[in-house]
Amino acid sequence: MSGSPKYSQAELDRQRQEQLEQERRRQAEEEARRRWEAEERERQRRLEAYRQQVRQQAESILNQIRQQQKEVYQEDFTSLEHHTQQQLEAIYRASAAPSLQSIATELEQLQSSLFTAASRKRRDDEEKQRRAELERLQFQQEELLRQFARIPSADGLKFDASGQTQVQQALQTVQQALATGNPKTVSQPLQTAIATIQQHENLVAQRRTEWQRRQAEAIQQQGELQAAIAGLQADPVVVRWQTESIDQLEALAKQVTATIAAEQFEQVASLLATGQQISQQVIVNANAAQLKANQRDYIADSIAQTLEEMGFSIVYRQPEHPNHPATATILGAATNSGKGISVSIPVEGEVFYDVDGYVKSTIAAIGGGTAAVCDEAEQMLTEMHQVLEEKFGVQMGELQWDGKNPNRSLRKADSLPTGERSRSL
Repeated sequence: MSGSPKYSQAELDRQRQEQLEQERRRQAEEEARRRWEAEERERQRRLEAYRQQVRQQAESILNQIRQQQKEVYQEDFTSLEHHTQQQLEAIYRASAAPSLQSIATELEQLQSSLFTAASRKRRDDEEKQRRAELERLQFQQEELLRQFARIPSADGLKFDASGQTQVQQALQTVQQALATGNPKTVSQPLQTAIATIQQHENLVAQRRTEWQRRQAEAIQQQGELQAAIAGLQADPVVVRWQTESIDQLEALAKQVTATIAAEQFEQVASLLATGQQISQQVIVNANAAQLKANQRDYIADSIAQTLEEMGFSIVYRQPEHPNHPATATILGAATNSGKGISVSIPVEGEVFYDVDGYVKSTIAAIGGGTAAVCDEAEQMLTEMHQVLEEKFGVQMGELQWDGKNPNRSLRKADSLPTGERSRSL
């Protein structure tokens, strides 16, 4: 054999291949289960956080109702308190975010009803005290101011800026009419202000509800992406082979967060779809890479056992690059007589041998010149290939090396010189 590297192709028989594939499928099912569990835990965590938020909202409204008990009629107080208690009970029973969102909307309506009930009683009480028309109109103007103040200024500016300006102008007109001291001059501006405020309030509420719906949907989609990432991070096979892809997904999650912060809610669905596609491909790629690694390990185990049966002792077994999961496995073995062999088994490609302690001879090489050969080492490797196929189902190709004469017949030799390399296809 020449001093050039030799190589051989490693293939598994169908039975061993099916065994490896069956085991990978079983492991993949277990890994999928763990991903699902991690996703469920993330969804449940987010659901409980939202439940806590809505519960605090309900408790706050209930406290407001009780604090304002004297400011509303008893039947309104009883009804509002009862309905708020019902919503609190529904919060604990809710099993999904949409249910909690519906409860949150109902709580906002209860809070609005509290304001309405308090406004009604205030108006009635004031009416009892006020006898003069001007005083009644003054009270209505104050109610309009309260109603307008109940609309957060930021919401008014965000959802109906022009309407907010119109309300301010209408209220100023009412104030100017009241300043004349003539009730007849107040009625029309007051009615205009009432209609303007009601239109503004309705429009703000409508647009805010739609905005909250879109935001909630985007946050839900964000949660799905986060859950998918959590599932992948809980899968050791994915973490081993697809770290860069997980980093890519985490970068996508940051982009989603920035998109929601910029209120570009409609773009989140597209980002989620991209993330789901990446996630699915990550799992496929990780499983394929793990299967190749399992094949490498099986071939390495088979070669090690075969060498031990042939009288070798395994001196070392180690990865070629310890920090890379797709690295080749390096086996070193030696006999008591001083013969040695080093084998490199990659995840795919040729298996390389490096033999030592065998005597070599020189023959004419293909293409001119001479080449060193060693029939004894070639015979040993050929015998090892036969055992690998018969006992372990590892089908090694013909032993090859640079300059090999395809018509050369195997000759016997005593030993192979140090540093001789061979490989099989």
